Amino acid sequence: MKYYITGTRRGLGKALQDKHGNCESLEECDIFINCKHDGFSQVHMLYDAVQKNKRTISIGSYASDWIFNPNIAIFQYAIEKDALRKANGQLFDNGHEVTCLNLGYIDTDRSSHIDKNKMSVKYVVETIDWVVQQPHRIKEITITPSNSQ
Repeated sequence: MKYYITGTRRGLGKALQDKHGNCESLEECDIFINCKHDGFSQVHMLYDAVQKNKRTISIGSYASDWIFNPNIAIFQYAIEKDALRKANGQLFDNGHEVTCLNLGYIDTDRSSHIDKNKMSVKYVVETIDWVVQQPHRIKEITITPSNSQ
């Protein structure tokens, strides 16, 4: 299987690329991992992938449930991730092969300043691999770190 993965400079995207390699373009792949957050670009990439009939796994965020947060940067991030989640749901309900993983904190350099429990990158990569291997469609999964870590 060929993967096209966005956001591969560091963290989860880099770990996915190290494990699965990375095609040069969306057109070449069997599986698209929509990992790079940059405003609403993930939503646009999701629609592009669906138009090309690509199996897509989008990396959403549990923050899409935090829309009430008064911090403007978190609020904007949550809105962008909520849009991704809603677009994924709409496309899934119309028969497309799309999944959105809404993740809590992952133990990466980007979240090193956060003093909360985090999931390992390895665990998230294994979860994505599990989703890819399933014989049935998966619309959405939300995974957050355990409080007992």
